[in-house]
Amino acid sequence: MSRWCSSGMAAALLCTGALAAAMGEAGAQLAPPAGYGYRTGVLGPKDRRMQVSSDQWPWSAIGRINVVFGPSHRGACTGTVIGPRRVITAAHCLFDSRVNDWARPESVHFVLGQTGEKFAGHSIAESFVTAPQFRFRLEDRPRYDFIAFAMVKHDWAILTLRDALEVKPVPVRAIRNSDLPAAGSGDEVALAGYGAEHQYVLSVHKGCTAKVDSPDAGTITHMCDSTNGESGGPLLLLHDNDAVLVGVHSADSHRFESQVGYQALAGHAASAAGFEKAAGGGP
Repeated sequence: MSRWCSSGMAAALLCTGALAAAMGEAGAQLAPPAGYGYRTGVLGPKDRRMQVSSDQWPWSAIGRINVVFGPSHRGACTGTVIGPRRVITAAHCLFDSRVNDWARPESVHFVLGQTGEKFAGHSIAESFVTAPQFRFRLEDRPRYDFIAFAMVKHDWAILTLRDALEVKPVPVRAIRNSDLPAAGSGDEVALAGYGAEHQYVLSVHKGCTAKVDSPDAGTITHMCDSTNGESGGPLLLLHDNDAVLVGVHSADSHRFESQVGYQALAGHAASAAGFEKAAGGGP
């Protein structure tokens, strides 16, 4: 049985039905991988993520997104600065399943470059936009903690912050129908995020691979390790001292084996092709 779950912590651990196109199963439904801790997106026997300092770009442009949904009801994801007052993350991070509606912008707080108790800046959100096609209300899901795989490509949101942050943004670049890194390019793929097991320190898996527009257009399937809290984290294409954001991490696919449990198969991200235009405007 193949399953996939998001790496977000916004409202609950999110899961979907089987990846019919990618995994060859049709009609199966997912259950939450309860009891499998924070290793839901680690793809092998060893976690290949490494903690990095946030004082070097592009890591300096990444931060934690903290969402207060209500008393004793909070969530955290990862976001990336793409403009002085603009941050991109995963849309599902901003949705409150308890009230079946979006969080108020003023309840969303972005903390830039957090390392322990230190950070480079912070701001409350003034507003945010999501893909018009993104459907995540309870009536659009087979269960409250499920997300349809077809929504992964639309699982992005752009925050407009109240205050400008003095950091070099990460450019957004749409890449289509490609294997990354391209052979002989010297490029490197990386996924960064604030995982829940080290939630105040940035972790990065560098040297992984990705397929753009796989298994369908607008979705990136990648082999980067991740954990809960890294939803919204940037899928980056690095070259020497340069970096571009090619996708936003949304979810992980899993396989269940009796007496073994859930094993992560791949990560899945919204391609920048879906939000490049929206990311190009505004402050």
